[in-house]
Amino acid sequence: MEITWLGHASVCINSRDVLLITDPYDSSEGTFMSPSKADIVVSSNTDPKHSHRSALTGNPRIIEGPGEYEVSHFYITGTATAGSNQQELGSPIHTIYTIRVEGLVVSHLGALNRKLAPGQMDALRQTQILIAPLSGEGSLSKTDLQELLGAVQPRIFIPVQYGAGGPEGLEDPQPILTDLGLTEIPDPAPRLNVTETNLPSDLQVQMLRRVT
Repeated sequence: MEITWLGHASVCINSRDVLLITDPYDSSEGTFMSPSKADIVVSSNTDPKHSHRSALTGNPRIIEGPGEYEVSHFYITGTATAGSNQQELGSPIHTIYTIRVEGLVVSHLGALNRKLAPGQMDALRQTQILIAPLSGEGSLSKTDLQELLGAVQPRIFIPVQYGAGGPEGLEDPQPILTDLGLTEIPDPAPRLNVTETNLPSDLQVQMLRRVT
């Protein structure tokens, strides 16, 4: 299985040439997604930063909410959380996705910016690869992210949604990761190739270079 970072909170998971893309985006602030082929698309919420599909080609299966889905050899579970901007009755639903493929469990937090309830946290307990935004709108506080990493204990953590300045208020990842107690940070790689047999025994941070 190969994972690449498409920018913002979007990644592409390539398994046996079936492409699943998470949270395709148009920030409307000068950051646009490069054209990408997709077979499956999951969107965590309806904001264009997480559900803009104009850059996608092909005829993908679209998943945009809680539930259980089987597409090709991907088994996807969407868990509802509070809307990203408010928790009042009737607020927009936000979805975190757990993706089972090739014997691995990948969880993508989307634009989660609120601490999870215990039942929601339970949905992530088997996560081996965690993908989470580091900064900007739709990201957890450092304290909440650190708590989530400690509770879930993934083998690989892939940070997304970071930068250095710019109109979206994204931050340099290094100080954030240091504050999280993650000090052994490798240089960004163009992709992550991972199988059941090469998972690290302890938490490893995997930085990725954005695909352009």
